[in-house]
Amino acid sequence: MKRRIRQVIFLLGILISCCLLGGCESEDNHNVSITLIHAWGGTEKDHAEMRDIYAEFQKEYPEIDLQIISMPTSEEMMRKVEDMVMVGNVPDIISFSGVGENCLYDFLVENDMALDIQPYIERDNDFSQSISDVNKEYWKTKNGELYSVSDVLMLSGGYWYNEDILNAAGIEQVPKSWDEFQMMCNQISDWALKEGTEITALQPAAEGYLYCIDHMLSGSEQARTKGQQFVYQEEEFTTAINQLKQLYSLSVSKTPEYSYRDETNLFNEGKLAIYINGVWSAPMISDDINAKYALLPSCTEKTVSCESSGLGYVLGKSGNEERQEAAVSFLKYMLSKDVQLQILERTEQIPANPDVSVELYKENKDKLYQAVSLVLEADEKIEVPSNIWSLEQKNYFTESIFDLLAGTISVQEFEENIKMK
Repeated sequence: MKRRIRQVIFLLGILISCCLLGGCESEDNHNVSITLIHAWGGTEKDHAEMRDIYAEFQKEYPEIDLQIISMPTSEEMMRKVEDMVMVGNVPDIISFSGVGENCLYDFLVENDMALDIQPYIERDNDFSQSISDVNKEYWKTKNGELYSVSDVLMLSGGYWYNEDILNAAGIEQVPKSWDEFQMMCNQISDWALKEGTEITALQPAAEGYLYCIDHMLSGSEQARTKGQQFVYQEEEFTTAINQLKQLYSLSVSKTPEYSYRDETNLFNEGKLAIYINGVWSAPMISDDINAKYALLPSCTEKTVSCESSGLGYVLGKSGNEERQEAAVSFLKYMLSKDVQLQILERTEQIPANPDVSVELYKENKDKLYQAVSLVLEADEKIEVPSNIWSLEQKNYFTESIFDLLAGTISVQEFEENIKMK
């Protein structure tokens, strides 16, 4: 009897082994699992759409289990990634969403924790052609490695204006110089005071002033991008700060807590004539506002805009070829023509894939089309602030610019602190 029981147990063991090794094995056990962390976890419509686009990757690649970690802001995402890296758990895919080069990115690259995407590009021509030239030019290292690929372009360097307000204030054309820009703001302010309205000429958020100073310095022979930082002469920087102070004098005093969301709301309420932001803010503007896009003035006769590729997706170097290939498959998915069209249609971000033309949306996305065309046709292109200033410099600027403009801190102190970052 005992012998028969042992035989039954032996046969059951063989059957179980066969199931584990053969067709009885669940499909999930065949799958490779990778982790994506991103900062599209907010309540905004474009955030929800991007989360859906990420989730739909699973349908295209059922053999890959994509574990998604959604964070509501870039700051919280960065902190989360830092915590994961500290315990040796580098995510397979990190979506930096254009935050700019930072210590975390540098740490991943310098410590061989980021995957070099260049070899994958070299053996896949379709993949290579789906990546924008500005991405390759800016993010490729001196040794030819590429650690960051973005699925969108960052087009900016201008501002939205309420054409009805400008017409009512007697503004016949948008300004080409900073003196003309100042005159336009003065004219709008005088008109609003005379009419007894609550309309303000402009009310930039802190990052709006950052865009302005980049344009003010762009015409100088000394002002240029060098690596990841802006190089300038102190005299020119002081002149630019004084110009910002003139613009600030037309605004209601604000604090760093005042953000682009607040600025957007004022513009949509018809209380703001000029709204400084990139073309990506087109979907946030109310259809009730007759909005047009114009480029910020430069210090030369040439028009200047920003056409950039921000810090995008960085893949973790796990040493596991299967996981690394799966992460590359995610990049290919995000850059595929179908998904790029969805990004444009559902979020109105500008696709990085050169094969996707915004001309398709000339009729039904007229605000976006007008803004994109203006940026792309500019005489000269500079980088967006995230690519010019280090993250630490940018954070100090946005946290302290209102104190500087209000006279709480001196220009010298502000300059010194910028240099130390």
